Amino acid sequence: MSVSEALVDAQVPVASPPRWDAAISQAVGVVALLIAGLQPVILGAMEREERLSTAQIGLAATVELMALGVAAGLAAAFLKPTNIRLKMALVCLLHAGAMMATTLVSGVGVILVRTLAGACAGVMLWLAIGVIARSSRPERASGVFVTLQTFAQLVLAATLPATVMVHGGVNGALTCLAVISVLAALAALTGPDRLAALPKHEDGGRLDSRALAGLAAVFLWMAFIVALWVYLEPLAAQAGLSPRESGMAIALALGLQVLGGVAATVVGDRVPPARMLLGVGVLNATILAVLWSGPGRLPFAACVAAFGFLWLFALPFQTLLLIRIDPTRRASMQLGAAQLLGSSAGPLAASMVVGDGPVRRALILSAACLILALALISLLRPKSPA
Repeated sequence: MSVSEALVDAQVPVASPPRWDAAISQAVGVVALLIAGLQPVILGAMEREERLSTAQIGLAATVELMALGVAAGLAAAFLKPTNIRLKMALVCLLHAGAMMATTLVSGVGVILVRTLAGACAGVMLWLAIGVIARSSRPERASGVFVTLQTFAQLVLAATLPATVMVHGGVNGALTCLAVISVLAALAALTGPDRLAALPKHEDGGRLDSRALAGLAAVFLWMAFIVALWVYLEPLAAQAGLSPRESGMAIALALGLQVLGGVAATVVGDRVPPARMLLGVGVLNATILAVLWSGPGRLPFAACVAAFGFLWLFALPFQTLLLIRIDPTRRASMQLGAAQLLGSSAGPLAASMVVGDGPVRRALILSAACLILALALISLLRPKSPA
């Protein structure tokens, strides 16, 4: 093993936050990302209430996630991990205010307010990412986070339409989310007030080419995932699934996402992250090939279920990959930004590729993103010692 490879695998000491601080920080991060799983519920209801057009739904969803990713990246780059309680309490309250402001607007107003909500959520996510990056077992902390995040999204996606939205409509759901953000603000006051400083690069803290390549791989990976995810329903219709069967297949995929996160937490760092991601990538490529072949109903449902499991299973290994590439953990602080920007860019690019043509074109775009991500990960994989 060369000196440079040894440096990549070296363990740079980082002070791991206490369990209570980690729990509060992850809870705030979970609240920040609730909307990622609730956009179909919230924005779909706004369309039914004629407060958004069909075109505006896609724009509102994309802009909010992009704002979330950009804010998380800027916070990681410029926000100092001091006076965290006050900062988080204020931004959580501002997030709650954006939720309530959404109840008063329609059309372009919704898009503008959701952009503000996304920016607030990005700063909230910065705290969770900061704690995960400083954890002694970051892959496990990341696994716990993505599992809790997905479970919370599932619970709210199932309960909001059956409870507060029955009589209160979408405003009932938004009010509920505002209350949750206020509770997050109160919880933040009991969380960490500062985080340990991360080790510095010799070049003053700039990310090197390997770290940037790792972030690009994460961006492309998430673009592949969400570009496919948003077109699953029309693809299901082409496979012969009824709307009810399609909904059940997607619900199964969401449930298996939770199991995927749990499985990743159990596996931990037993397998090198690059090798694990390459293996998962091959399985995902197989899924894309089956979907392209025009499968029947049962093979399609099986592919969707496997896709859901692999989605969350891979995410903690992205964290570990970036830490192996950049032991100072500064690259991993930009993980949320790369994931969210990829999640918003993927559907946008897919919509341009599909246009008015066959929906199967989304599979081509998704496959291209996956291939590029795997190519970068292959280049970043440490060479075996001679």
